[in-house]
Amino acid sequence: MYKAPAQNIGKALIQGGPGTWQDTADVTGAAGHSFGKALEHVIAVEATNKFIAYNNVPPDIPKPKTKSNSKGVLMMNPRAADEAAWIVHTVPGFPKALRGYLFPPEEIQKGHLFICLTIKESEIDAI
Repeated sequence: MYKAPAQNIGKALIQGGPGTWQDTADVTGAAGHSFGKALEHVIAVEATNKFIAYNNVPPDIPKPKTKSNSKGVLMMNPRAADEAAWIVHTVPGFPKALRGYLFPPEEIQKGHLFICLTIKESEIDAI
């Protein structure tokens, strides 16, 4: 998904879709868009959640000094044998794990990119 500067909605290419860019739901709300759905196992407080989140500008840490520019989340659904997702993105301080979905309001004025890959269980070790 690409979210243009000063826009609350983005454009996405969806697997199995018509192969054209589609409008997404408002990124400031958790409902109706693919990334809110994909992040369910990161933002919900459940003992069975399995995820690793990384961000060179982690949530609630004031201006860390780093030369890295890596941001992403690797999530696994423990109730499904063949369900994992890896989101690579450009949003500082996102997501705030186990605290509900919140797109940082200060990031709306900037453009952002989200790439979501679904992963089969048999491919996880190779990655």
